[in-house]
Amino acid sequence: MQKNAFFVAILALSFGCGISKEIYERDTKALMDQLNQSDQEKKALLAEKERLMNEVSALAKEKGSLSQDLKLALEKMEELKQQALKRKQALQSLKAKLQEMVAAGKLKVRTDRGRIIVEMSEQVLFDVGQSKLKPEGKAALDELTPILISLQGRQFQVAGHTDNTGSEATNWKLSVNRALEVTMYMIERGMPPDRISAAGYAFYAPVAPNDTPEGRARNRRIEIVLVPNIEELMGFEEE
Repeated sequence: MQKNAFFVAILALSFGCGISKEIYERDTKALMDQLNQSDQEKKALLAEKERLMNEVSALAKEKGSLSQDLKLALEKMEELKQQALKRKQALQSLKAKLQEMVAAGKLKVRTDRGRIIVEMSEQVLFDVGQSKLKPEGKAALDELTPILISLQGRQFQVAGHTDNTGSEATNWKLSVNRALEVTMYMIERGMPPDRISAAGYAFYAPVAPNDTPEGRARNRRIEIVLVPNIEELMGFEEE
C-alpha cells in the first residue's frame, strides 16, 4: 500500500510538471528496481541477523557448558589439593610423634608413591636370618603401636623385605614370617586386627643395590605402610 501511494504521488507530480510518459515509466521502473533491491537487501540482512543470533545463542550454550566443565575441573583440583595437604599434615604429625624414635635410629618415616611408610631395620627387630623378635624390637614396637593406633580410620600393612642372599624360597618365607611376627605382636599390644595385615616381598622391592653390605643391610627391613584410602586416590565413594 505504501509503495502504491508513493507511485501515485510521483505520477501526479510528474504529469503536473509536464514530464513525458516515457521518462515517467523509465524513472518509475528505476525506482521499482531500487525498492525491490532494498527489499532483497533487507531480507538478506534479516537472515544474517537471525544467523548471527543463532550463533550467539550456540556460543552462549557452549560457554555455559565450558564454564561448568571448568568449574568441575577446578573443584576436582581443589579436592586433590586438600587430599595432598591432609597427607602432608599426617606425615608431619606422625614424624612429630615419632621424633624420639627417629632420632634414636629405631625407625625412619618416608613417603613413596603417595604412601606414608614407617621403616624399621632388621638390626632393631631381628637377628640375621631369624623371624623371632628381639627384646629391643619388642620395645620399639611397644612405643610405635600406640602412636599408630591413634591415627583414627587408618589401615596398616606390615611388609617384610630381605636382601638377595640365599634362595628365593628362603627369602619369601623369611619376609612373610617376619611380617606376621610383627603383626601379631602389634595386635597383642592393642592394634585392632581389622586395621592391620601382613605381606612378604622377599628381595623383590629393594631400596638399595644388593651388591654392597650396606645396601643389603638397608634392604633387610620391615615397613609399616599407612594404606591410602581408595576414595582419596580415585575419588570413589561407597554406594
